[in-house]
Parts: sequence; structure tokens; C-alpha cells
Amino acid sequence: MDLKLLEHAKSYIDALARGVNPLTGEEIPEGEVVNQVRISRCLYYVSDVLGEVLKNGGTRKTASALPPFDPSQIDFSAFSFFEYPVGIKPFVAAINALVPEDMKKLHPPVITNWLVENGYLRLETVNDKKHKRLASQGAAIGICEEERSGDYGHYYHLLYSESAQRFLIDRLPEILGGSSAE
Repeated sequence: MDLKLLEHAKSYIDALARGVNPLTGEEIPEGEVVNQVRISRCLYYVSDVLGEVLKNGGTRKTASALPPFDPSQIDFSAFSFFEYPVGIKPFVAAINALVPEDMKKLHPPVITNWLVENGYLRLETVNDKKHKRLASQGAAIGICEEERSGDYGHYYHLLYSESAQRFLIDRLPEILGGSSAE
């Protein structure tokens, strides 16, 4: 891999992401496609990837090169349970804060899919789209749902109380099928 060419390409992408013509150094007019927020974000992302490749001497380390998430390798005594109900994303982010850098992170669907498979949550189809909803067995362990409004209308947000969080931490090996999760 030609690292000089990658550096040159990255400098062009950096300029475009900032709204600057990389050939002339002039600001690109506001209405041009490259100045659209989504395009600019994409260019910044590609720039970050190229930066990572350059930093690693021409290769990009991928998550697949890491060993899978393994709860037996994590010290959960350092886990800070939320004292109030939280969504699955902040809960999993708190778990992942304990995960060593050389291990894959846990992903929320690993937990929520297990909860569906074991009757704690249920699937409900609305407008040909499946949504996870609370089942009575889930309510019994401390999961609750809250009706909310968003850009796409009303929806139900699942929240996990401290007792539900403890339940899930205790069952991580079972959730992961007795092994680690990809």
C-alpha cells in the first residue's frame, strides 16, 4: 500500500470535508453537494479511517481481529448500577466501559434478543415493522416501558431498573450461550 498516496488522498478528503477545494484552496460555494451535512460527515468518517490506516502502517485493525466479548474476563465488582431505570444503550455502554481494549464490545441486541427469546419481552408488529414490547415476565424482573413521542410518532421505550440490570449482569453467561458473543 502506498502510504504517500494515502496521505495525499486524506488531505483531499479533509479539505472537502471542511468545504474547501483541495486543488485551489478556495471555499466551495454553500449550495454544492459536498457542503451538505451528511456528505461532510461521511467525508470526515473516511478521513478518520484513512488516518487509522496510516497510523497502522497501511492496515486497518478491525473489530473482528479482537477476541469476542467474554464476561468471565470482566471485573463486574467495579460495575456501577444505575439507581434509576435506563435504556439498554446506556446500560450496555456502562458494561462496555469495563471491557478491555483488546476485546470486542457487547451489543444491545445480544441482550434484547435473548429477552425476547426467553419471554421477558415480546415482539409486536406495527406497520410491517417489529417492535420490542414489555411482557409480564419482564415487568416481574424490573423492566418497564414508557410511551414517548419522536420524529416518527409515538413509541414505547424500554427501561431497565436496578433490579433488571442486576438480573442481566448475573445472566450474561447464559445470555451469551455459555460462551462469548460476537
